[in-house]
Amino acid sequence: MLVLIIISVVAVLAFLVWSCACISSGVWVKLSKCPCAAGKVTFTFDDGPDPVTTPKILDILKRHNIRACFFVIGSKAEKHPELVRRMVDEGHVVGNHTFHHSPLFPLSGVPCIVSELKACDSAISNALGAVCHEALSDRYFRPPFGVTNPDIARTVKKTGHKVVGWDVRSYDTVTVRDSLKDEDVPEAVRKCVKRILRKAKPGSAVLLHDRLRHSPELLEALVEELDKL
Repeated sequence: MLVLIIISVVAVLAFLVWSCACISSGVWVKLSKCPCAAGKVTFTFDDGPDPVTTPKILDILKRHNIRACFFVIGSKAEKHPELVRRMVDEGHVVGNHTFHHSPLFPLSGVPCIVSELKACDSAISNALGAVCHEALSDRYFRPPFGVTNPDIARTVKKTGHKVVGWDVRSYDTVTVRDSLKDEDVPEAVRKCVKRILRKAKPGSAVLLHDRLRHSPELLEALVEELDKL
């Protein structure tokens, strides 16, 4: 009997961890798709805008006529409003990725979570100025680290944000990390692209980051390989 109880408790705990850590599970929140979800895959970028790499990412997307989704951190949007404006001007979707991107965000309680979302919305609105109403009408949101839980579910129900997840995790922050030596970058990019292509299917949303030093090389290689399919 004791063994069955222990097994049951472990199973419940494992389910709770999985359901919170895996955003694609959809256990706690209803997931939405970005309106640019069309074609082979949708590129989604977290943690920007970055003054060095984000412009390069935007250049590549513009050259290949690709629309993407950018989930921006409010504190960074305040520092680089011109990049948020450029995202919208060039047809991309801008979403909320909280104001501070704190690792404690999921555990901070509903009032703090609401405050984080509102602060990021304000930063985006201030950056966009007159075009903010149309650009933010759908209020897309991606929680930091893709973690969801009952508090986040209650928050988005209250604020009306639409939660956007992903089904292909690139692990670019590990594979194409900033600490790589220059001579190791091509092989790291190749491995990351291979992983994405192995997981992706038509309509997939790919998680990428536009703050990494080698994000532009990764995106260029990924677009090149997708064009061959």
